[in-house]
Amino acid sequence: MSIRIESFSNQSKEDLQRLKKFVDLHWDYYRTDPRYVPLLDYEYLGSKLLGITGFFEADNLFFRRAAAQFFIAYRDNKPVGRCVAFINRAHEKHWQDGAGFFGHFECIEDPEVAAALLGKAESWLRFHGKRTIRGPLNLPVNEATPGFLVEGFESRPIVYYHFNPPFYASMLSGLGYQPKMDYLSYEVSFPDNPIEKALGRISRQIIERSKITFETWGDRKIDVRKQEMFSIYNDAWGTNFGFVPFTRRQLDKIIDDMKLIMNKKLFLFAYVDGKVAAFFGAVPNIFESLALKENKRTSELLRAAKVLTGGSRTKGFRIGYLGVKKAYRNIGLDAVLIWKQNQLVLKTHYQYCDMGWVLSENKPMIKMIERCGGRLSKRYRIFEKPIQP
Repeated sequence: MSIRIESFSNQSKEDLQRLKKFVDLHWDYYRTDPRYVPLLDYEYLGSKLLGITGFFEADNLFFRRAAAQFFIAYRDNKPVGRCVAFINRAHEKHWQDGAGFFGHFECIEDPEVAAALLGKAESWLRFHGKRTIRGPLNLPVNEATPGFLVEGFESRPIVYYHFNPPFYASMLSGLGYQPKMDYLSYEVSFPDNPIEKALGRISRQIIERSKITFETWGDRKIDVRKQEMFSIYNDAWGTNFGFVPFTRRQLDKIIDDMKLIMNKKLFLFAYVDGKVAAFFGAVPNIFESLALKENKRTSELLRAAKVLTGGSRTKGFRIGYLGVKKAYRNIGLDAVLIWKQNQLVLKTHYQYCDMGWVLSENKPMIKMIERCGGRLSKRYRIFEKPIQP
């Protein structure tokens, strides 16, 4: 059977109808796989009732510096795959590497379908002057975990970590894509971890020597916290592979969304001699609430309510926010933050946490996490391919 590729943007009302089909595809694709936990449809498509702007909507702040083209593959009028290609002008300004991206890839186990989808993505990016296609990189950039899952298929679902079948990586390799970077995720159990033994003595010495003080989220007004996070984030992450600097409006929006589910007692700010130097924050693993019985599609409002009300009952959390200003990296502040948060966690009901988005090249961080009892739970891999003749 021949493959037909439907191509569209996100600018018109007709595009919105096609985007609904784009989102619907994963519901059917994963309907028999309990390892897949779908995000709310609202997060992709938006909701005026809830005041949510979706990742794919043209009004999303991301598209002020980006453009995208969506593709759905059909065989015999049945959807059998999808992906999005996008250019990110903020990435190009920061890295100047000529890279374009693909993401939100789903495909049946058929290299012909994958080749047709990615061929369209490559052509669109080539037309826009890109020299390389890289991915998968899902929206929102800097928040959704990059790459295909290549290890840890039976590990527990964690918020904003996506799931995919094991054959995706090999299918991409067969199309000429090469590994570019791995992202690692570690799970730490409470209270039976060696964090106190590994970091306690040295952390107390660093705190005293560098005059470090701590505050939790609620100790200052929200506008102050937003400014502190903005002053740290781009400085701390600017040289990390693939990171794209936030605008103030983008980060403010992320913080406003995060407040709906965050545990304020587990969000730390560190000050060195009175100056803000770092933050370290966690969000409950709301995927525990979003998991579906028998993968039956239910009311999105009901699922949204579970997210808003179920955060306090989750057994674990994800350390999703971390930043240490470059000027303070040589004093051991990252270790101090891990130790300090562990002290707070021991007073709670939590049983585990996820420490993720660790670049495989970040050997010092990997070594420290393993010393603290971290167990590798997931590995994601970014791929890349040259697309210019």
